[in-house]
Amino acid sequence: MKARNLVVGMIGLAAILLLSGCAIGNKHSYHESIAHIEAADDISIAVAAQDQRPYVLSGSKAPNFVGLQRGGFGNPFDVTTESGNPLADDIAASVARSISESGANASTVSVSPSLSQEQAVSELKSTGADRLLLLIFTEWKADTFNNTALLYDMKAYVRDAEGRPIAESAIRGRDHLGGSMFNPPSHAKSAVPLAFRKKIEELLNSHQVAGALK
Repeated sequence: MKARNLVVGMIGLAAILLLSGCAIGNKHSYHESIAHIEAADDISIAVAAQDQRPYVLSGSKAPNFVGLQRGGFGNPFDVTTESGNPLADDIAASVARSISESGANASTVSVSPSLSQEQAVSELKSTGADRLLLLIFTEWKADTFNNTALLYDMKAYVRDAEGRPIAESAIRGRDHLGGSMFNPPSHAKSAVPLAFRKKIEELLNSHQVAGALK
């Protein structure tokens, strides 16, 4: 019996160590996500995303931080963007590519987290685009142990070429994305980008924003 318990204990410890090893160095892809966004094909749209997550503004986490992957003991390891770029840049790139798929002319503008909203809008305005789309997120991270949770708080602001407000929308919540007992990191790597696409569609295909992009 003691030998059997010892074997079971060793197997359990090995599983924990394996999970810990799998938790290190994980990356999630955002920049290649293509969402279905309804936009007119005869206008130009300038897109910017601004990272206002408190832990990024304080320097506690890097701009390319996108979540946590927990090891066998629940110890957290940072997950970053697959591109290595700041999450804000990846979001802007994804949204611009998605808008371009609808036929509109979309471009991206990189804005500093330190800018005010009006200053960020001024950066967008300088492009001369017909519509200015600013995405501001104060929370975005996935948290994975066996299951994956997605925490998010994002707003979208649409303005005309002169910077006048036209529409806005917001999404906020904590979603459960399922999980895996055998390979949680692999599950998160596929589930999180899919959830990101759906959240972008929810945010930008709202009645107010969709109408402003046409």
